[in-house]
Parts: sequence; structure tokens; C-alpha cells
Amino acid sequence: MNALLRPEGSGGGESWRDVSVSLGSDAEVSGRLSFTTATRIEGRLRGEVKSADLLVVGPQAEVRASVQADVLVVLGKVYGNVTRAERVEIRDGGLVFGDIHTQSLVVEEGGVFDGDCRMRKNPGATPPGAGET
Repeated sequence: MNALLRPEGSGGGESWRDVSVSLGSDAEVSGRLSFTTATRIEGRLRGEVKSADLLVVGPQAEVRASVQADVLVVLGKVYGNVTRAERVEIRDGGLVFGDIHTQSLVVEEGGVFDGDCRMRKNPGATPPGAGET
């Protein structure tokens, strides 16, 4: 998923609205969730979420969790750290309060990111010199 993700109707590219799994706005989930296909969250999620594909946090969603996703698109609220991401997009109206470890970070005008960001080619890799005393 290296193409820039675009909303429907923006011409070309992949649409982040085309997902296989969706947690509706009336859903409230706590615990550990893991997905292997593109997923969209519209409700409330608390705990831990892992996605081996695209994860979209919809405009009404509130995620209070540690998040691992290949590609994360935030339109709603995420409270927690994001790790092992190839790409994180915080769209207009999206909020991320936590640290992000990713290869690529895009914050649109109107998006909010409050935390630290570490960017490297392999976001799960240990930085050079780490662990040396």
C-alpha cells in the first residue's frame, strides 16, 4: 500500500473508504483486536489493535489503545501510541495523542498530532547506539 490514500471521488489511488471489516458507530469494544484485512472503526475501542493492512479510524471514532497497522488513516481520535506503521495519515479533523513510530507521517491542515514521532525505514528496528552504555 504505497500509493497515497485518497477519499472517494478524489481521482485515482486507493480509496480508504473501501474496507472489508467495519466496527459501526454504535460499537463499543474493549480488549485485543487483530485484523488481516482493511478495517474501519467508527465506534469506541479500548485496549490494543493490530492490523496487517489498512486501519481507518472514522470521524466519530474514539480509540484508546496501542495501535499497530501497516497504514493508519485517522479521521477521528486516537489516544495511544502507534507503532510499526509504514504510513500514518492524520486527516483534517483527526487527532492523535501519543507517540508515533512510522516510515511516513502526513498531517493534513486541521489534523492534530500531540506526541513524539520517530521515523525510520524500518519502524520496528532498534536505533543505532541503542542499548550501549
